[in-house]
Amino acid sequence: MTDIVEFDADRVAEEFFERGWTDGLPVVPPTPEAVDAMIATVDLDRDDVIGGIPRRNRWLTVEQGAVNAVMAGCRPEFFPIVVAALGAALDPAFNAHAAFTSTGGAATCVVVSGPLAAAVGMNASHNALGSGNRANATIGRAVRLVARNVFGAATGDMDASSMGNPGKYTLCFAEEDPPSPWLPLRVRLGFAPEDTTVTVMATEGPRQIANILSEDPEDVLRTFVSAIKVPATFSVGKGGQAVVVMGPEHALAVRQAGWTQDEACEFLTRESRIRPEELVENGVHLEVASAHDMTPGSDGRLPSLASADDVFLVTAGGPGAGWSAYLPAFAPVKHTRAITRRVRLAGESMPDCGPDSCEIDLAALSAARR
Repeated sequence: MTDIVEFDADRVAEEFFERGWTDGLPVVPPTPEAVDAMIATVDLDRDDVIGGIPRRNRWLTVEQGAVNAVMAGCRPEFFPIVVAALGAALDPAFNAHAAFTSTGGAATCVVVSGPLAAAVGMNASHNALGSGNRANATIGRAVRLVARNVFGAATGDMDASSMGNPGKYTLCFAEEDPPSPWLPLRVRLGFAPEDTTVTVMATEGPRQIANILSEDPEDVLRTFVSAIKVPATFSVGKGGQAVVVMGPEHALAVRQAGWTQDEACEFLTRESRIRPEELVENGVHLEVASAHDMTPGSDGRLPSLASADDVFLVTAGGPGAGWSAYLPAFAPVKHTRAITRRVRLAGESMPDCGPDSCEIDLAALSAARR
């Protein structure tokens, strides 16, 4: 049963602040009509469960997601993307229990790849990681409001962030499909070009990458490496994931030199391996008898990135002098992994499921995507 609370129009914002239902910014009142408009964009009932955090015995319904999407300022057409992002963030491998409330202060980075991003007006160009675009800002904000209002990830409650980062308000952007032969993120992850996917990773704040003087692909990639292997980053030496956002000039330099995306990711992974001495020289002692195995490999080095498959290379950003960005996962892969979900729209058929499981024709699905 939905609880309806009536406020005077001029008291709504202050009432929400007083009740601790905001992220520090004003919210849009979640009227029943606005919430219903959100739910109408997905083939789900309001009481359907999107996911939960079993360790907290807290669960998210479609209606709760819609309420927070309205509060965040989303338009109804954004809601299928919000649902996909929330489903990904509540996958056990993402580890929302830690990602939402750890002392590491992770943001929930949401990367949207596919035609729906442009259709709803998302920004993949100038200022893609910044302000000024309603879809980017409110989709990411909806995910964080759910973390706060449904799962208790609020300062003074369950959010133990020592520092936090501005991405905890919102961190969401779209991918700009790269020119051939490079492939967009969704296709590299096994989805069809016509699909729209949402990839969610618990990250630290973005690091801006500047290389404005060289078009040599190794020079460009080594500039990324210098940011990846910074000893102060928690996952360095332990093996984490990362979102690598290549701006137009850097992507062009690497692509025109004949490098594939896989080769670029392999280079970044290999060259960012770090000597134990580099960590110690920078005040970071090697962990012993801990959850992290910091035994050097045969090359005498430790991983900054767990593997080439753990590098999520995305093309985005506007033309300029040569700018990109790097977002490291807030913790090693032992604790958190990026999750990708396909966006489902209202009217899309679901698999035929029995009472306990779904039977999916994988061969037909694979053939359809070839």
